[in-house]
Amino acid sequence: MKNDKNFKLNLLFIILAPALLLAGVLMEVLTDNKRLTAFGYALILLGVYFFLMWLMRILAARSANKGTRQDRTAKKKLDNLLKDASKAIENKTDYPETNTLRLVGEGLEFFVEGRYVCQENFKNIQGFHFAFEINSTGLKLMPEGYNDVCGLKGCGVLVAAGYHDGEALEQYANDNGIILKAAAENSVGQTIPLRYDKGYRLYVQTAEADDAYFGFVKILKCEDDVLTVYFSINVPYGLCDTVEGTVELKKETLEAAHDIHTLISRIKRKRYNVIEVKNEEIEGIEQANPFLQESYMAFLREVGFADLDWINVGWNHNTPTNLNDDEIGYMNDILKAYKGMNLEDFYFIGIDNGGTYYAFSKKIGDGKVYIFSDDAEDIETYESFEEFLYEILNV
Repeated sequence: MKNDKNFKLNLLFIILAPALLLAGVLMEVLTDNKRLTAFGYALILLGVYFFLMWLMRILAARSANKGTRQDRTAKKKLDNLLKDASKAIENKTDYPETNTLRLVGEGLEFFVEGRYVCQENFKNIQGFHFAFEINSTGLKLMPEGYNDVCGLKGCGVLVAAGYHDGEALEQYANDNGIILKAAAENSVGQTIPLRYDKGYRLYVQTAEADDAYFGFVKILKCEDDVLTVYFSINVPYGLCDTVEGTVELKKETLEAAHDIHTLISRIKRKRYNVIEVKNEEIEGIEQANPFLQESYMAFLREVGFADLDWINVGWNHNTPTNLNDDEIGYMNDILKAYKGMNLEDFYFIGIDNGGTYYAFSKKIGDGKVYIFSDDAEDIETYESFEEFLYEILNV
C-alpha cells in the first residue's frame, strides 16, 4: 500500500515537472503580455520545483534501499555466525570446570557463582521468561607475565542476561526475558541463543559494562532447582573477547526477600564502594552500643561502611550519638522541630545526599530506623533496618 502511494507520487511529479516547464517556456516565447510572461516564469519555477522533489524522492528511496540491503546483509552475517557457533556448541564436550569463567582471548580464569529466574508470561508476553546472572568470586588463573592494565583481577567479571543492576527481569530495562517454550528446569539439553537486540539486557561487566553481540547458554542438567549451564558470550567492543564457562545457577524468585542476608547479597552483587570494618572495631561498636540491631551488625561485618549511590550507611565517630561536632550542631537545629526528641536518645547510622539523617533509638527493643530532615513536620520511621535497606535498594 505504501509502495503504491510512493509510486503514484513519483509518477505525478515526473509528469507535472516537464508539463509545467513546457507550458512556461511556450508562454515566454509566444506572448508579449507581461502578465502572461510572469505567469510563464512561475510555471517554469514550479516545474523545476516538482523536478527537484522527484529527484530528492528517488535519491531518498535509493538510500533507504541501500540501508535496508546493508541491514539484511548484517542480519544474514549474524545469522550465519549464530548458526556456525550453535553447531560448535552442540558438538562441544570439553566444558570448563564447573563454576569457572574464562576470558578466551586473554586466558584469564575466575571462580564464579550464578543465579536465575524463570517467570511465565512476564509483562503478559506468552512464554517462559528466563534470565540469569553470573558473578566472579575470585581470580582462578592469570597467565604468567599478563599485564593487567584494566585491573580485571580486582574488578572481576559479571555476565548478565535479563538482569539489570542486580535485578532479575527489571521492568524498565527489559521488555521481556529470554523467552522459552518450556520452563528452564524442563529445558535440559537445549542450547538457547542470546542476542543483544531481543528485548532484554545482555552485557558483560569488567572494568566497564559492554553490550554483548550474541551468545549461547546450554542447559546441561537440573537438580533441586539448580541449573548447570555452559555459556559462551561474544563481546566485540570494549572487552573485545569471548567469555565462556560452566556454572551452577541457583533459582531465585522475583519477589525480593526482606531478610538481611538476601539484602546483603544484593549489595555485594551491585559492587558499591565500601570500606571494610575490622573485627576489633565492630566488637568495640557493639560493646559500646548494646541497643544496635543484629541486622545492622551483620551489615557491618559482611559489607562495612558503604556508599550506596545516594546514601552513606555506617560509620564510626566514636561518640555517643555517632556524629561529629559539626553534625551534632546541625542535628540540634533540626531536632528543634521535633517535640520531645533529644539528640542523646539516638545513634545515627546514615545520611543521604539531601541532608536527611537516619538513626536508631537507644531504647532496647525499639528496632525502628528514625528519619530526621530539616523539612519534615512529623516523625517518620522504617519498621526495621531491613526495611530501610530494602527501600534504598528499590528506589
